[in-house]
Amino acid sequence: MLHILRHSPHADSRFASCLRAINADQSLLLIEDAVYTLLPGTSGRNALEYLPASVSLYTLESDLLGRGVALDDISSRIEVIDYQMMVALCTEHAKVVSW
Repeated sequence: MLHILRHSPHADSRFASCLRAINADQSLLLIEDAVYTLLPGTSGRNALEYLPASVSLYTLESDLLGRGVALDDISSRIEVIDYQMMVALCTEHAKVVSW
């Protein structure tokens, strides 16, 4: 299953709900304002570190750049992708959930 999170972790409870719902061997894609989760020193970034290693983590490069999140600040665990890869992820997974 691919979970796509687009809301800021500070705006509402969707980030926390997504983390509770995600299971091992699933994937999480952070887009739009959810990329703020990746800022160093934030509680959201710390929460992502506690996800099982089998959870694949992705983010859209264009959303990072558009919101001023430096690529150098992104954890090596996060794979930075483009729109073509996002489409590929959506087609590779049997189910896609948008948060």
